[in-house]
Amino acid sequence: MRITEGIAERVAATRIENLPKEAVDYSATLAMSALGAMVSGHRCTGGAEAIRYVRRQGGEPQATVLGAGLRTSVELAGFANGTFAHATEYEDDSFPEAVSSYTLFPPIFALAEHLHSPGSRVIEAFVAGYEAQARIGLACREARRIGYMVLSLAGSIGVAVAAAKLLGLDAKQTADAISIAASQGGGIGYQTGTAAHIVEMGFSARNGIAAAFMAKEGMNGQSDVLEAPRGLMNMITGGKVQAPEKILSEWGKPYRIFEVGIKSYPCCYHLQRMIESAQDLTRERRLGADDIAKVEVEVNAFFPTVVQHPEPRNEIEAQFSLPHAVALGVLEAHIGPASFSRERIEDERFRRFRPKVKTIVREEWGWTPTGWDPRITYTLASGEVIVREPKTAKGQPPALYSFDECAPKYHGCVDDLLTPDRVASSIEMLRHLATLPDAAALVAEVAAITPYKQS
Repeated sequence: MRITEGIAERVAATRIENLPKEAVDYSATLAMSALGAMVSGHRCTGGAEAIRYVRRQGGEPQATVLGAGLRTSVELAGFANGTFAHATEYEDDSFPEAVSSYTLFPPIFALAEHLHSPGSRVIEAFVAGYEAQARIGLACREARRIGYMVLSLAGSIGVAVAAAKLLGLDAKQTADAISIAASQGGGIGYQTGTAAHIVEMGFSARNGIAAAFMAKEGMNGQSDVLEAPRGLMNMITGGKVQAPEKILSEWGKPYRIFEVGIKSYPCCYHLQRMIESAQDLTRERRLGADDIAKVEVEVNAFFPTVVQHPEPRNEIEAQFSLPHAVALGVLEAHIGPASFSRERIEDERFRRFRPKVKTIVREEWGWTPTGWDPRITYTLASGEVIVREPKTAKGQPPALYSFDECAPKYHGCVDDLLTPDRVASSIEMLRHLATLPDAAALVAEVAAITPYKQS
């Protein structure tokens, strides 16, 4: 199979006029979600450190580091904005491939700003890049069991593909970009709950852009780097690649962006339906924290490898804490970034409630990110037992958010950073991204925020 070259050929042939209208529209929605996080994330854990790192590197002023009041090279701007986007933990993912749209949009917007690319090219780059990383992720599901963070690993290739598309590389050059990116791919699932997990998305942005630029300059790599016996896919799966032929045979049938769910809460994807379920129950039954004696949450063997912080010590650990997530569902009507703050972690109400939540691992349910449902058993102080088995959460496939349904998430990220006219203007630019003449105008509209003040 010519998988590496086949992906490159499909990417080079991608044209917006050949994409389904639904794919074009949903790309704009996902772009809005990602851009909001890019604007907001400099305030999150890891944001200040990323800015100091980029400022120290200098770099030719090609693209904007949002929230930092500076411009730097495309690679470093992609790194910083990718780190910011991930720092919010708002990133939108698709499963079982375990990749994210947030991996792609920060480097796409950085390069599109530099090149003054039209919005149509942004969409082409996104759809092609997402399809590449998602199809590789589907074939390499075993990599996640081994311990790779596929979001970052396959994401480096997705970024390289997207950057190659924006740079107008031909199929041969795009294959070289994929090959060079494969040598840089990485990511460790164990890092969840630390700043190292946050910055992995920034690494993908930086490395993928660099791979495309190197390919443009004439650097090359093995043209079968993905599929070869000693190639990337066999390496990261221990030789257990699943149906690699489907990468090409199922390309765009349909596009995997339709499997991207938009998060409602800024925390791990696997906590979304549990928070929503807890909120629904407490609202329906008018329950308070004191009405609930204990909560037992049955999960499969995969779950605790990601959600691994029962008593969080900081903001990032709270975003990967099942007890904190359930406590939020019971204690708060509106859940946003402040819900995972140190103030909430140390709040006595949360300290009292978190020990009530117990995780029960059902090994017999298998090890997979999807295809299973948690069983949540609430034992009330009255002795009544209530069992919920949430299947999904709002905004998850197949019930995808529309552009207008996603707008509140964008507002929640940017309203305190941008003037109302800039918020409104940027939303309209995103709504009509397919016909936007110059993506640099959109970046400029959201760049005018309060600059970061170095301490």
